[in-house]
Formats: sequence, C-alpha cells, structure tokens
Amino acid sequence: MKAALEFCLVLLTLHSPGVLSLSTHVAIVYPQDPVLRMGSNLTASCWIHPDLGLHANSLFWTLNGQQLPGSLYKVLSPTNLSLTLVGLNASRQTSGDNLVCHNHKGHILAGSCLYVGMPPEKPVNLTCWSRNTKDLTCSWAPGGRGETNISTQYRLKYKLRWYGTEKECEDYSHTQPYSCSITQDLHLFTPYEIWVEASNRLGRATSDIIILDILDVGE
Repeated sequence: MKAALEFCLVLLTLHSPGVLSLSTHVAIVYPQDPVLRMGSNLTASCWIHPDLGLHANSLFWTLNGQQLPGSLYKVLSPTNLSLTLVGLNASRQTSGDNLVCHNHKGHILAGSCLYVGMPPEKPVNLTCWSRNTKDLTCSWAPGGRGETNISTQYRLKYKLRWYGTEKECEDYSHTQPYSCSITQDLHLFTPYEIWVEASNRLGRATSDIIILDILDVGE
C-alpha cells in the first residue's frame, strides 16, 4: 500500500493572503472521521468557501486516491457537493480510508477519514500458564472472524477471586499479538479470576472468566 494512504488527511487551510485568513478553512468535508459498520451507507458533503470562486459542480471526490464516479454526486448548492456511498466495504487500513474533495485541477480542498468495520466479538480460547510460579502468561484469540478492520484493543484483566481489586496486565507481548504476562505481586494458594476485554469505536466484548490457581498451571 502506498505511503500516501497510511495516514488520514486533515482539514486544509489556504495560505494565500488576501483571499481568506490563515485560520479560515478553504473547504470542509462533513461528517469528519465517521465510524461505520460494514455494509452501511454514507452521505458526505464538501462545503467550499464562496471566496474561492469555485462552483460545486466543478469538484470531484476520491477514495484512497481513486476518483469516484460522478453518478454518486449531488450538487446541493453552488458551494456544497454531496456524495453517497452505498454498502461500504471494510476499511483497507486501520488508520482509516481517505475520502477527499478536490477542485477541478485535482488540488485537495479537504478530507475526512472513514473507519469501516465491525464491533469486536467475544474473545475465545483464553489459556494461562506459569513458569515456576514466577509469572503468569495468558493468551487468547479474537472471536468470530477475528479482525474487525478497524483498530481494536485487547486488555487482559485479572483480580484475586474473593477480595482483590481489578487490575490490567501490563507486559503485552511484542511478538505474539494476543498474549500478556503478569510478573508482579503474584499470589499463591489464592485463585485468580482472569478475562479479556476487546473494544473499538463500534463496541466492546468480554471473554468468559476463567478461574485458576498459579500452582495448578505451572509448566
């Protein structure tokens, strides 16, 4: 994937004195950075400042650098061009897909990021083991189809079963994407409750809670 698509565009400002002040937007795409479920429809608008001397019917849209057909456009006013996308596919990158409004010469006027995916499903296959009772390492798998196509965070939570306070594992593996090791303040002869929480901008899900004693899961 081209490097140009690895980040989302922000609103641009005009840097030509005498046309608009530096703090004034040349154009605005609305909505900004929407988060949508796969299969959703989206209507976006590109509003341009009247002082630009452009008409909305001279503008065009691109998605990740590919020009979108004019049949998807609707001129709402001389300064407002809308676009309707139907049945959105999953984002091609977790940093968001670039929806951009251009003038007739191809110059970028404004942009927005589209985050299209699914809420996480319940994490599964939570398993833990210990090496000589000095640590407790747990691994799990995303639920359902796995990846949600938008950034999803997984947090391993734990507490002593009867009187402990909830804590989060801090030593997440850099080589195993769904693994974390608890290395401090381990208690023997007291069972732990352990679970995984998954969350993204569309929702959250929690795994089943497992109950274990470190002495029972030693290698």
